[in-house]
Amino acid sequence: MDATTLRNRIKNMGKELNKLTDDQLNMYIEDASLEVSSLNVKPEQIERLTRYLAAHLATVSIRKVVKEKVDSLERTYASSGESVGLDTTPFGQEFQRILNSLRGRKTLNLTVL
Repeated sequence: MDATTLRNRIKNMGKELNKLTDDQLNMYIEDASLEVSSLNVKPEQIERLTRYLAAHLATVSIRKVVKEKVDSLERTYASSGESVGLDTTPFGQEFQRILNSLRGRKTLNLTVL
Protein backbone atom coordinates (compact mmCIF):
# COMPACT_ATOMS: atom_id res chain seq x y z
CA MET A 1 0.00 0.00 0.00
CA ASP A 2 1.40 3.40 -0.88
CA ALA A 3 1.99 6.15 1.68
CA THR A 4 -0.84 8.36 0.38
CA THR A 5 -3.42 5.60 0.77
CA LEU A 6 -2.15 4.69 4.23
CA ARG A 7 -2.24 8.36 5.28
CA ASN A 8 -5.84 8.70 4.05
CA ARG A 9 -6.91 5.53 5.84
CA ILE A 10 -5.40 6.80 9.10
CA LYS A 11 -7.09 10.19 8.71
CA ASN A 12 -10.43 8.38 8.27
CA MET A 13 -9.99 6.68 11.65
CA GLY A 14 -10.84 9.81 13.63
CA LYS A 15 -11.66 13.46 13.02
CA GLU A 16 -8.83 14.57 15.33
CA LEU A 17 -6.36 12.95 12.91
CA ASN A 18 -7.49 15.28 10.09
CA LYS A 19 -5.84 18.17 11.95
CA LEU A 20 -2.39 16.74 11.22
CA THR A 21 -0.37 17.75 8.21
CA ASP A 22 0.86 15.08 5.81
CA ASP A 23 4.42 15.64 7.07
CA GLN A 24 3.34 15.11 10.68
CA LEU A 25 1.39 11.98 9.82
CA ASN A 26 4.28 10.64 7.72
CA MET A 27 6.53 10.90 10.78
CA TYR A 28 4.10 8.80 12.86
CA ILE A 29 3.76 6.28 10.02
CA GLU A 30 7.56 5.96 9.79
CA ASP A 31 7.84 5.44 13.56
CA ALA A 32 5.03 2.89 13.57
CA SER A 33 6.53 1.08 10.56
CA LEU A 34 9.86 0.71 12.35
CA GLU A 35 8.16 -0.75 15.42
CA VAL A 36 5.93 -3.11 13.44
CA SER A 37 8.79 -4.29 11.21
CA SER A 38 10.49 -5.72 14.30
CA LEU A 39 7.45 -7.86 15.14
CA ASN A 40 7.14 -11.44 14.00
CA VAL A 41 3.79 -11.12 12.21
CA LYS A 42 2.43 -12.23 8.85
CA PRO A 43 2.93 -9.72 6.00
CA GLU A 44 -0.83 -9.25 5.58
CA GLN A 45 -1.04 -7.90 9.16
CA ILE A 46 1.72 -5.29 8.81
CA GLU A 47 -0.41 -2.51 7.26
CA ARG A 48 -3.19 -2.98 9.82
CA LEU A 49 -0.82 -2.89 12.79
CA THR A 50 1.07 0.07 11.33
CA ARG A 51 -2.19 1.96 10.83
CA TYR A 52 -3.37 1.49 14.42
CA LEU A 53 0.02 2.24 15.95
CA ALA A 54 0.46 5.39 13.81
CA ALA A 55 -3.03 6.58 14.81
CA HIS A 56 -2.15 5.92 18.46
CA LEU A 57 1.12 7.88 18.23
CA ALA A 58 -0.59 10.77 16.47
CA THR A 59 -3.49 10.87 18.92
CA VAL A 60 -1.15 10.95 21.91
CA SER A 61 0.43 14.10 20.48
CA ILE A 62 -2.90 15.91 20.14
CA ARG A 63 -4.00 17.60 23.35
CA LYS A 64 -7.79 17.74 23.55
CA VAL A 65 -9.46 20.78 25.06
CA VAL A 66 -12.31 19.68 27.34
CA LYS A 67 -13.16 23.12 28.76
CA GLU A 68 -12.55 26.62 27.50
CA LYS A 69 -13.42 29.92 29.19
CA VAL A 70 -13.54 33.00 26.95
CA ASP A 71 -13.13 35.82 29.47
CA SER A 72 -9.57 35.65 30.85
CA LEU A 73 -8.90 32.82 28.39
CA GLU A 74 -8.71 29.61 30.39
CA ARG A 75 -8.30 26.13 28.88
CA THR A 76 -8.50 22.70 30.45
CA TYR A 77 -7.03 19.75 28.58
CA ALA A 78 -8.01 16.09 28.85
CA SER A 79 -5.58 13.99 30.83
CA SER A 80 -4.73 10.39 30.19
CA GLY A 81 -5.85 9.55 33.73
CA GLU A 82 -4.47 6.32 35.05
CA SER A 83 -3.77 4.89 31.59
CA VAL A 84 -0.23 4.51 30.33
CA GLY A 85 1.35 3.36 27.08
CA LEU A 86 -0.96 1.80 24.52
CA ASP A 87 -3.89 2.04 26.93
CA THR A 88 -4.03 5.83 26.59
CA THR A 89 -5.91 5.73 23.27
CA PRO A 90 -8.52 3.48 21.66
CA PHE A 91 -6.11 3.00 18.73
CA GLY A 92 -3.35 1.78 21.05
CA GLN A 93 -5.77 -0.57 22.78
CA GLU A 94 -6.85 -2.00 19.42
CA PHE A 95 -3.22 -2.36 18.33
CA GLN A 96 -2.52 -4.36 21.51
CA ARG A 97 -5.68 -6.46 21.08
CA ILE A 98 -4.73 -7.35 17.49
CA LEU A 99 -1.17 -8.17 18.51
CA ASN A 100 -2.37 -10.36 21.38
CA SER A 101 -4.79 -12.21 19.09
CA LEU A 102 -2.03 -12.81 16.53
CA ARG A 103 0.19 -14.19 19.28
CA GLY A 104 -2.61 -16.42 20.54
CA ARG A 105 -3.13 -14.59 23.83
CA LYS A 106 -6.64 -14.48 25.14
CA THR A 107 -7.74 -11.09 26.39
CA LEU A 108 -10.78 -9.91 28.24
CA ASN A 109 -12.38 -6.81 26.76
CA LEU A 110 -14.57 -4.85 29.16
CA THR A 111 -16.37 -1.62 28.44
CA VAL A 112 -17.49 0.58 31.31
CA LEU A 113 -20.57 2.62 30.55
